[in-house]
Amino acid sequence: MALDLTISPLYRINGQEAPTMPGLIAQTAPRTAVRGRDQDRLVTYLLLTGNSVFTTSEYMKFAEDAAKVFYATSGSLTSALRIAAESVNKALLERNMESSRRGQYAIGWLAIGALRDMQITFLLSGPMHAYYFGQNEARHIFEPNVSGKGLGMSQNTAIHYAQATLHMGDRFLFCGKVPNTWETILKDPSPNSLYAMRRRLTSSTTEDLNAVLMQTSNGSGKMNLLSGTAELKEEKVEEVQAPPPLPASLPRRREHSPTLQEETIDPAAHVVQPSAYAIPREPETHKADPLSNLPRNTGPRNFPPSIPRVSSGTTQQIAVERESTPAPFVVEAPKSVEIQKSIIEEQKIAEAPIQREPSASARRAAKTLASGIQMTRKLSSSLGERLRNFLPRLLPNSEPQQAELSAPSNFAMIVISIVVPLVVVVMLMVVYLKYGRSLQYETYINQAQQNRDYAVQLTDPIEQRKAWESVLENVLQAEAHNITDQSSELRKEANTNLDTLLGITRLQFNPVFSSSVGVNISRMAASESDLFMLNAASGEVLRAQLTNGNGYQLDTSFNCRPGVYGEYTVGPLVDIIAMPTLTTINAKLLGIDASGNLLYCAPGEVPRAIPLPVPDTNWGRVTAFILDAGNLYVLDAPSRAVWVYAGKDGNFIDRPYFFFNEQTPTQDVIDMVVSGDELYMLHADGHLSNCSYNRIETNPQKCKDPFPLVNPFKAYQDQDLFGSAHFTQMLFAAPPDQSILILDADTQGVMRFTPRSLELQNQYRPTTGSINPIPAGPVDAVTVSPNHYLFVTLGGQVYFAQTP
Repeated sequence: MALDLTISPLYRINGQEAPTMPGLIAQTAPRTAVRGRDQDRLVTYLLLTGNSVFTTSEYMKFAEDAAKVFYATSGSLTSALRIAAESVNKALLERNMESSRRGQYAIGWLAIGALRDMQITFLLSGPMHAYYFGQNEARHIFEPNVSGKGLGMSQNTAIHYAQATLHMGDRFLFCGKVPNTWETILKDPSPNSLYAMRRRLTSSTTEDLNAVLMQTSNGSGKMNLLSGTAELKEEKVEEVQAPPPLPASLPRRREHSPTLQEETIDPAAHVVQPSAYAIPREPETHKADPLSNLPRNTGPRNFPPSIPRVSSGTTQQIAVERESTPAPFVVEAPKSVEIQKSIIEEQKIAEAPIQREPSASARRAAKTLASGIQMTRKLSSSLGERLRNFLPRLLPNSEPQQAELSAPSNFAMIVISIVVPLVVVVMLMVVYLKYGRSLQYETYINQAQQNRDYAVQLTDPIEQRKAWESVLENVLQAEAHNITDQSSELRKEANTNLDTLLGITRLQFNPVFSSSVGVNISRMAASESDLFMLNAASGEVLRAQLTNGNGYQLDTSFNCRPGVYGEYTVGPLVDIIAMPTLTTINAKLLGIDASGNLLYCAPGEVPRAIPLPVPDTNWGRVTAFILDAGNLYVLDAPSRAVWVYAGKDGNFIDRPYFFFNEQTPTQDVIDMVVSGDELYMLHADGHLSNCSYNRIETNPQKCKDPFPLVNPFKAYQDQDLFGSAHFTQMLFAAPPDQSILILDADTQGVMRFTPRSLELQNQYRPTTGSINPIPAGPVDAVTVSPNHYLFVTLGGQVYFAQTP
């Protein structure tokens, strides 16, 4: 190992450079490493996103455990890397399952670099970027379709590998989110100095940073992990040693650059993105004053405290102490905190916005407000004098009249203290309502109009989207002060153009019932005249019938619930299907429980229970089922199985066949649809997989996991629409407009895809504004009727709209 590797973290939180990055370790092989790993050096970089709370020791333990697993695994290098990543995925998945009931989760983005001799092998999991700058080539390694969305979301671990041959001076960069200002720098990474490149990257943006920069150099195979502020200090020393001479006529400024972060920040606990930090004081000592050598105009200033975004105690701040630090790691000692205070204060002063001259309307409003205040003062003085002279005459008093005039009573003083401020407040409110609100409205609406004129001239879809979003934001701010026809027209135009660019079709939903049905609905099914709703708590089905002219009415006599029916006991139902009309069985609804018992239900009749023939491997737990072309497809997610029952007039008495061959789905499948021989499965982390059943070929089943979704709308090119969506349910829309519908619960939207290519056609979303009856919050369930009515439920109420 003839090359040393220097690792420099780029870690900035709330505008402050931190010396230590949680989740980053670099080490050589320990003595306990297994054979085959004893010559490997490892850099592990773990970035956690989500809303779970971690201490620094917990954060570091994930990275340290991954390194331990790597050095304890024999075999090929890629196999050891994969097992290390799987260990992190397993730990995060278990933690997410425990914290999911509290609404907390964490997703890990992992980058591991393993060095052996003159070669480095990368492992990327999650949307992690890796840049390699060699002597003869520069590569950007970013394959989100292969590396997946991150660790801790499912049992499968998505991994992308890459390799590079090392030379002296080669540099690498790991980064989860690349700032826009870095794109030009990373295309031309010269000069070759690690410190110079770090300075270019950190000074080009004021955003928070979380990245790792590395460079090789001649040596003996050492790993040097630097402090997050050490490189800046070293560069500063070089610059100070040979400063350029200044003309004698120019005033001398102090030597500390306002962009340098010289204080070692000591954060106290870690919160997964967004993070929060607290900066404690430096202990008082009797050392010499660090400011004694600075210019006279530089003095100690108050250090601006970082403002935590989450406030739930000390566990939401970062502590930088590590339980164990490898011996080769070198971190410089912190310098004086007073210098840091002065530098940051100067930065604030330099960055203060330049005050603009007030407009003519603002000057008129200020003049009017000043006149009003003067009039109020005169009125207050005159009124007080009159009250002093008049009120005492109304009160009985044994003192002479002259005394009453010169010394008003306590009652009079109380009345004055109440009346005068009240008059002042009323006057100020009148002035503000007449001039202040109008002025603010005019400011925002004029800005919105300017943005609108700019947006109509653009041709690039992404720039058009951003411009119309700016128009809408300014209109909403203006309407907070006043709503006019002009603001309404601008808001309508902005929403219309945004919907066109993003492929959104607005539907006018209406409530099905006058009030909530009072239960949490987990599934729905609909025919042309009936709506069925599954009670998530009891497993019972409610029925609403369409009446002439009166909408839907609840059928309180409908019986479709768990219980004993003949020789069979049916548990709480887990899924329901509206039965087709062309069957010999007199049933409107078909339900199934977790043990594979079918329940046929019809209005005014006692339900009929028929158990499905038990498959060869027995049941694990039935989670969903669908009916297609007379065949019943039953999903047993824990057993990773889909069983197919051939139907005969609605009866399923024959033994099933297993849909899969060698490839089987994972246990995180939550829903599925069937279109002919194509089976589409929705997984808990939001991705889809597809399996095709071919009755002719020798290998009858082919699967693709993940199955990519296609977004043809160019306005989304700088965004990941599907990655940010929260898919919870999918269903198949009936002919003539056959399509696959997937519910995005958080946006209350339904995305419509073509059946085979899964290309996005459009999105159904509720109308905006006061005409939308659906309250804010994620949608619980969705269904569509054969006559193309879309139903969604939220909070026990059901809403419907007709699709185009």
